[in-house]
Amino acid sequence: MHDDRSLVEARLKRVLDERVRPALYPESVPLDVAVWNAPGEPVPVEEGLAAEPRPIEVGARWGAPWGTSWFRVTGTVPKEWAGKTVEAILDLGFDENMPGFQCEGLVYRPDGTPVKGLNPRNQWVRIGAPVEGGEEVRLHVEAASNPVILDYHPFVPTQLGDKETAGSEPQYTLTRMDLAVLDETVWNLVLDLEVLGELMAELPVESPRRWEILRAVDKALDAIDLQDVGGTAEQARSRLTGVLAAPAVPSAHRISAVGHAHIDSAWLWPLRETVRKVARTTSNMTALLEDEPDFVFAMSQAQQWAWVRDHRPEVWARVKKAVADGRFVPAGGMWVESDTNMPGSEAMARQFVHGKRFFLDEFGVENDEAWLPDTFGFAAGLPQIIKAAGAKYLLTQKISWSQTNKFPHHTFRWEG
Repeated sequence: MHDDRSLVEARLKRVLDERVRPALYPESVPLDVAVWNAPGEPVPVEEGLAAEPRPIEVGARWGAPWGTSWFRVTGTVPKEWAGKTVEAILDLGFDENMPGFQCEGLVYRPDGTPVKGLNPRNQWVRIGAPVEGGEEVRLHVEAASNPVILDYHPFVPTQLGDKETAGSEPQYTLTRMDLAVLDETVWNLVLDLEVLGELMAELPVESPRRWEILRAVDKALDAIDLQDVGGTAEQARSRLTGVLAAPAVPSAHRISAVGHAHIDSAWLWPLRETVRKVARTTSNMTALLEDEPDFVFAMSQAQQWAWVRDHRPEVWARVKKAVADGRFVPAGGMWVESDTNMPGSEAMARQFVHGKRFFLDEFGVENDEAWLPDTFGFAAGLPQIIKAAGAKYLLTQKISWSQTNKFPHHTFRWEG
């Protein structure tokens, strides 16, 4: 049999990158932008909103290392866009090849209500679906100009790693500030092709299901007019419905995907940046919960929940409602995902005492797992501590990183 697998897979990537994704926003108009740079450390939201910004153009440099800039973004939805889905595209100068470890932002309404976070792969803010046309748009972005210190030579000491030596040279170039029409049919085509492409890559080459997907993807790509992606996206999607609806073999496991954002509580940035990062993440997740009725999100580390409660009460209210609905799930029972090499047994016990107490007091929930996906150190005494804390399970992936011995198991009973 002729094997054209590599050709179709390369074609899929090329068409997605060069034609389909660029067709997501067929119409756009520029927004007016002004900026105010906070002196020193981040300021309260009220101060950032009240500051008098100066105009700034797309293409300008902004953001001293570890600084905070408040952008005011204003514009008007064109009347001829009535009935369409419109988003603000706010690209602060992101490198989409890296999901994080660079500038980020939190978008606010004029009244100070957090809307959602901005990061390299999440640059949009929904304005209306649909819009009436003629709406006035005003958004504020608290932008953190965290320098890139994990690029070409990760973990090598750099002057950018300390505010005292990082200097004041602007780190980023304001790249795009637009109102744009989102073609939702193209967006759904992107999702269909990405899901099938990723599933195809995980299946064995000899799997019949992989070849069925390959043939369907090839036919869908044939249906796309590269000069009119929006006009042919629905036809292309129709050629994928069969393989998207087809179940796996009867003997396959049924797995539920639950969202999670792993956030180190203190690593490679000031601790106050973790507080802001958690606010950006929880704002995004509660927004997704509103948009996607089947979405469930799990979050660990009582300390990070407490930061949301203490610093972002509007987001906290959204989180509490989502927890009550069973869709924002407390995970683990520890105060933070602590190191387990250095702390003594009493310190480890306190992690569980304070963590479990927080989730019981705030939500009436007692978790029965220890959640340590990225922690170093798994001493023989840890199972005893976990069990004494009332937990039954441990989740981690760190053991698989061993550079000396390949750990032989994925699921196992651990006797300490």
